[in-house]
Amino acid sequence: MSKKYLSIFFCLGLFFNTAYAGENYTITGEVTFQNDGDIYICLYTKEGWQNFQIPGHDISSSNCRHEKMNPELKEAGKLSFKFGNVPKGTYSIIAYQDANQNGKVDFKGYTMIEPWGTYKEYPPEIPHPTWSTIKFELNKNISGVTIQM
Repeated sequence: MSKKYLSIFFCLGLFFNTAYAGENYTITGEVTFQNDGDIYICLYTKEGWQNFQIPGHDISSSNCRHEKMNPELKEAGKLSFKFGNVPKGTYSIIAYQDANQNGKVDFKGYTMIEPWGTYKEYPPEIPHPTWSTIKFELNKNISGVTIQM
């Protein structure tokens, strides 16, 4: 193969890699909390959200950033997070604090009993968030997300 064709293939490869990379985004923000317990910040698709709602779900097996509680983190009462290289799509972000340190999402009936919060606030008249109330479309970089637990 001639150098001319190799140069063309190389340039096309760079173009397609750049175009593909343009479909991935970054989400940054901060979670505030008041309780003890490890914190999980989870970026979910619809399927992941459905699994999260299953009582006893092993949260360590989820697509979550896990932060172990320590004295410095507890004193700060907040935690910054970043999800990078996320493909365009529909997602939700859930922050969950495992106060009893069992590594599971704990429920009483259908209500989560440990501190948690979502990126998209849902209407107060709805007792429990649904996918349709907390989902968002990721088609650009998002910064300044705040989640209060």
